[in-house]
Amino acid sequence: MHHNHRRALKIALAGSLTLLISAGVTLAVVFGTRQYGSPETSGYEFAAVAADTQLCSTVGKNILLKGGNAVDAAIATLVCTGLGSPQSMGIGGGFFMTIYNGTTGQSTIIDARETAPGNANESMFFYNRSNSAIGGLSIAVPGEIKGYWYAHQKYGRLPWAALFEPSIKYAADGFPVPIGLHKALIDGESFIRSEPSLNVAFVNQQTNKLYTEGEIIKMPQLAATLKAIAEEGVNAFYNGSLTNSILEDLKAVGSIITREDLLNYTVVEKKPVEAILSDGIKVISPPAPSGGPVLSFILNILDGFYFNSGDISTPEARIATYHKIIETFKFAYAKRTGLGDDTDKPDIQALVRNLTSRDYADSIRSLINASGTYDYMYYGPTYYNTVKTSTSHVSLLDQEGSAVSVTSTVNARFGSRRRGMKTGIIFNDEMDDFSTPNITNEWGIYPSPANFIAPGRRPLSSMCPAIFVDSRSGKVSKVLGAAGGSMITSATAWVAAHILWLGESLEAAVSLPRLHHQLLPPAAQFEKGFEDVVIQGLIKLGHKVTEFPRGKSIIQGVNVRGNRIFAKSDDRKGGIPDGY
Repeated sequence: MHHNHRRALKIALAGSLTLLISAGVTLAVVFGTRQYGSPETSGYEFAAVAADTQLCSTVGKNILLKGGNAVDAAIATLVCTGLGSPQSMGIGGGFFMTIYNGTTGQSTIIDARETAPGNANESMFFYNRSNSAIGGLSIAVPGEIKGYWYAHQKYGRLPWAALFEPSIKYAADGFPVPIGLHKALIDGESFIRSEPSLNVAFVNQQTNKLYTEGEIIKMPQLAATLKAIAEEGVNAFYNGSLTNSILEDLKAVGSIITREDLLNYTVVEKKPVEAILSDGIKVISPPAPSGGPVLSFILNILDGFYFNSGDISTPEARIATYHKIIETFKFAYAKRTGLGDDTDKPDIQALVRNLTSRDYADSIRSLINASGTYDYMYYGPTYYNTVKTSTSHVSLLDQEGSAVSVTSTVNARFGSRRRGMKTGIIFNDEMDDFSTPNITNEWGIYPSPANFIAPGRRPLSSMCPAIFVDSRSGKVSKVLGAAGGSMITSATAWVAAHILWLGESLEAAVSLPRLHHQLLPPAAQFEKGFEDVVIQGLIKLGHKVTEFPRGKSIIQGVNVRGNRIFAKSDDRKGGIPDGY
């Protein structure tokens, strides 16, 4: 009783301190537009939220302080992130959510991935591939709001409307543009200016300049849309007061989505994919069509190398270790091409069983040559798939030991590059994640039939929101996930490996320059700033190499060490976590 009283008092004091601090600062300081990351030296005692922006991390934390649980806080954080990172996610997209209940030890997956419209067909982009990426035909049926509703009704605690209140206020009254959005606007200036629906939202109509970091931006149409959803619930979007406006917005940009598509959209709750590592850590992530099985496969292979901190202690050691990681990525991405949404098909079921099998990981590990590499056909690519995303991830651990890891997306940057003039919704371009028949890539590999377009089908994804749990104690160890298209799975595995085996803190593991290999193109890709002596050593082992700019993948993470909770929002997007 005394322990609970002291704990409650600490939580109350934390909340009071937050309110006192926020009362004396401007929105710009709350958003932290000039701050990057947070040192891991302090940590939190009870809970932590890591999101794209400090504002949204704080929104999630405040929901927890009001008595909400991890699911409540995750939803509120995502709604906010749809404002602060509209280039990456929003209510016109979809998500995968991994939930772990710290009290019961139960875990589950909410699949709110977008689906192909009823009038879609597998050859619809055969003669004009660009239509799958830009414009109305690229839009798949959004699952975001129905996913929030499903998760809240089954696992949430606070009133539904309470999860939207902070974001409605920010959308209506305005908030400072965060650095991530600022950079996205600069990168996309040409299409933002040329597309009227984006121009009116992201170009200051008084100055005719793009909104810049720290400048106050308002989203009045989106505020009204969120208010209707908060007041009326899920039906406002799919079969209610907003539906006609949403359909008019979609029709105006050439979408084939119908009223029936919205009515028929279904959230799917699934059993997670689980991998038990040699130290007893259980990795929980979503099944196909997500990247969860591939993440499990990578970690199972790496687990058998029995890495330790000495394996990155010298340049020579890093060359040897990173070579093994690259080779593991190549095998994993080769297997990924056979996955798809038809999880009832025997061949996909068999593939998932292999990807989550320690014995299969052992057999693949035995094929890795410590002193060289091979032509891409050695790794067994079955098909190819292309994935391009501008995604957002939230990692969260609440005061009850429950966790949520959720990755949400509108696919490419600003999705379909179309925004509803009536609703303010930026619509996804998820149709671009499907494969099209009879189009081989430049290496002669055919696209995967498991990922062809079919009405109601969900496209393949690299998203792999993961929760790491100590299988002996049942306590959460880590919450990790990433944004960044095909780099999502490799980035998550890269950071996890550095924390699990290579002795790095969460802060260091996230901050380290990353490497990536997806088999095709046949080159190891290194983030700008990667150690040159290591790259040269890998070239000597036979690797072809290319460089990618910093920020192609973004990690948000939570790590429990001892009695402290550490959180890290990736500096690459200017994020800052929060907690208490």
